[in-house]
Amino acid sequence: MSTSFTNWVGDHGSAMDTLEFQKPVDDLEPLRDIVGGARVVALGESSHHIREFYQVRHRILRFLVERCGFEVYALEAPFTQGHVLDAWVRGGPGTVEQVAEDGIALSLGQCREMHEALTWMRERNRGAAGPPLRCVGTDLPGAAASPLPALEELAGYLRWAAPEALPVLEEAVGVVRRFHDPVAFTALGRYQALGPGERDVLTSALSRLMAHLQRMALVQRAHGHGADHDTAVWHLRGAWYLDQLHRANAAEGFESASTFRDVYMAESVLRLLEGGKRVVLAAHNWHIQRKPAMDSLERLLLPAGAHLAAALGDGYRAVGVTSSLGRTTTLGEPTPERPQGAWYDAPLPPPADGSIEAAFPTDRLWTLADLRAARPHVHDAASFQHTRMADYFLDLPVFEAFDAIAHVSRTTGTDHVLQAR
Repeated sequence: MSTSFTNWVGDHGSAMDTLEFQKPVDDLEPLRDIVGGARVVALGESSHHIREFYQVRHRILRFLVERCGFEVYALEAPFTQGHVLDAWVRGGPGTVEQVAEDGIALSLGQCREMHEALTWMRERNRGAAGPPLRCVGTDLPGAAASPLPALEELAGYLRWAAPEALPVLEEAVGVVRRFHDPVAFTALGRYQALGPGERDVLTSALSRLMAHLQRMALVQRAHGHGADHDTAVWHLRGAWYLDQLHRANAAEGFESASTFRDVYMAESVLRLLEGGKRVVLAAHNWHIQRKPAMDSLERLLLPAGAHLAAALGDGYRAVGVTSSLGRTTTLGEPTPERPQGAWYDAPLPPPADGSIEAAFPTDRLWTLADLRAARPHVHDAASFQHTRMADYFLDLPVFEAFDAIAHVSRTTGTDHVLQAR
């Protein structure tokens, strides 16, 4: 006999009574059925810089590492700059505060909860007998603003591996410096001011560099330089995708152009699966959803989760993370103190009719609901067509987009956000 999803959640949703990172994770055993044999589990959030979303994701991360053998934590952070995270959790130099600031864009690493998780990874690696637990970025270089960080990394490789390609790299860098800025929308605006000829010089140079590196690949691997070469190619691929994002933004607008981020994020995750590894991806709910979307002009938008679901099928799980009460955050204009943009505390509107949030009880700290398990038993799965996106609601067929939902009853901003009040 079928029931409503609201009733199903009340009877079968897993009620959790702690968000504390260090507490035992036995309460998360229901995750085993959700995860199954998946190779990638994506953990979302309906808004960035929410304290409780970090806590939910990091408790789940612990469970997946300690109980299920996951080996990589992949973040919505630049692949290029994120290398400092991987080095640090393996015992590299620096403080956790500085590494999180340098390796994670848009200040998303600048909070107590992220520092706690990174410190746990480092301490776990210190005493581990097996392969180290990795922490990496998957996103485009320069916070999707400028490819310069990736091209600078590429230069280090070319100097010893292919110095003949350095003049072509300099052509690209010469154009990039014309619009380089660490703030995405500033860089996007400066790119718009470039002439068509300058844009073509950059695109041509990146294409020639990619061809040159592809021509070297087999020989470099045969000489024992395969890992260095593949990393250099991935820095360059990020720069190439970011150039395409800038071009598309000028022609189509940012909503469509930004999905170049998603395909690069998905491809970055798929690279991490070599050798049978299992990956936890942490990114916004928008990025991890399985379902393709349409923009306002009815153009197809493919989030990273759609690419991963296409590549992995049942080997991909998307866990959306959202809330009903409390506060959320919004990203405002850059300030001198916060040039990447300032995060502001904002009121959380009540759950909208037809939103997945409206189905969850709010007398629990947080609830984990397996949508795949619920679907055969509920008659109203198709009615949930909305979910939170910061301080508004996004039209989305929730049961098609996510495999599970982690619902936090009440949320607050991180210490980083609250300090900006």
